[in-house]
Amino acid sequence: MRQMIITFLFCVFCTGIVFVLSAHDAYALRVSLKRVVFEGPKRSEILTIINNTGEEQTYRLGWRKYKMDEYKSLKAVDENGDDSGVLWADDMVRFAPRRVTIPAGGSQQIRLLLRRPSDLQTAEYRSHLWIVTETKPEKFDIQTDSKDGQAIKLAVQPAISLPVFVRNGALQASASISDAKLTRTGGGLKASFVLNREGNESIYGDFDFICTDSGQNKVLKQVRGISVYPEISKRYLDFDIGLGPETATSCNSVNILYRADPDDPEFKGKTLAQSTVTLSN
Repeated sequence: MRQMIITFLFCVFCTGIVFVLSAHDAYALRVSLKRVVFEGPKRSEILTIINNTGEEQTYRLGWRKYKMDEYKSLKAVDENGDDSGVLWADDMVRFAPRRVTIPAGGSQQIRLLLRRPSDLQTAEYRSHLWIVTETKPEKFDIQTDSKDGQAIKLAVQPAISLPVFVRNGALQASASISDAKLTRTGGGLKASFVLNREGNESIYGDFDFICTDSGQNKVLKQVRGISVYPEISKRYLDFDIGLGPETATSCNSVNILYRADPDDPEFKGKTLAQSTVTLSN
């Protein structure tokens, strides 16, 4: 079973101060699925929550509503927010339990059950399952380091948002890449482009950036889990591509390849779109 790992370990260096997340919180929350899709005759799904810490943890589950933006991915929609263009799935999907306590290193299954109304219109519906630990973040712990100045230990409250889709009727989607541009940066290259979606369902997949100079096919960078939801028809994307001995020390032509996720029940890893872009002068 493929598992998605949410990592909360990071460092930020700024004016001699280092912000470090406690190693205790690294990989603290794991789940067995990247997303849940109900379509065709499917009516149930099992999601496994894994407590990867050294202590017992209690998790709460609930629904959240997010709307996709062309520039900034997802935005939370509150009670008074604009939810136009989105059809929500949470009224049709039940899950249990809603609160679980998991021992250190243990796991707990969550059962999701779809109750599809008989008069449901042809469309894709979506809500996000929110899983958050009840463990309160620790206070800042400031310690002095003679070499690097101050070190601040920063703890967070691990949480994850998992999209849940209900697809009803004859849906279809296709993707294309347009307005691609490749420029040079201090550390390598930057690829900027538009990922377009057509149809009445979302697209979801992974990017490969492949150097095609002189017939070579070296993968320079991979980006996982990029989607375009039905409320928008395109996303403006840009990615930094590092160059080095393990990939290519120089590259003037890059093939941008967008493939469906291997676990996608419809496209099953199929190439959805691609575009070759040459370095701009």
